Amino acid sequence: MTQVFVDESGDLGGSRSNKRYFVIAAVLCEEAAIKTTIQDISKKFGLPELKFSELSYDEKVEAVKMLSPLEFKVAYVVLSKNDRKLRDWLDKSKRNKSLAAMKLHGALVQGLQSYGAPQIIVVDRSQYSKDISGFLSRRYSLAVAPGDSQKRAGLQLADAMANVIYLHYQYKNGELIDEIRDKIIFGRFINERELRRL
Repeated sequence: MTQVFVDESGDLGGSRSNKRYFVIAAVLCEEAAIKTTIQDISKKFGLPELKFSELSYDEKVEAVKMLSPLEFKVAYVVLSKNDRKLRDWLDKSKRNKSLAAMKLHGALVQGLQSYGAPQIIVVDRSQYSKDISGFLSRRYSLAVAPGDSQKRAGLQLADAMANVIYLHYQYKNGELIDEIRDKIIFGRFINERELRRL
């Protein structure tokens, strides 16, 4: 059964953050079909779970080459935090960050609906997961299950894809995203004005 797994890369920090982009990525896959490869990559690099931020760049290249033959699809939204007003707004309160996270997850779900509406989404536990679960449940009638990334290969794959997309935007890195470009079914770039309209 195909499931949807969602993770993020970057942060929703404003002026105090040096990260100019925030990415939320969804992976559509059959978790059982990817589990062995995810475990093999984790073991190869001596990690308890596949956590892309803990890999060197060369290890990321090798890992993406091992992941690219797997059957999965990727959808994502990326928030550009290059606007000063947006950064100031994000800095004002944790509530603003939570509101931004909810709006971005909503944009991702809207993009996924063109490819068949998911009934359940597994999200990595984060500081926003409770707010996101309630929002997606009310707005889109979705069940949202917070998951433990150490136990869920789908979340580890979502973490990897979010990081690949983040590197593409933050550092203009095309090498990694080129390996998975044929798997991308939806991508949306959101700036400050678009975030207000969501």
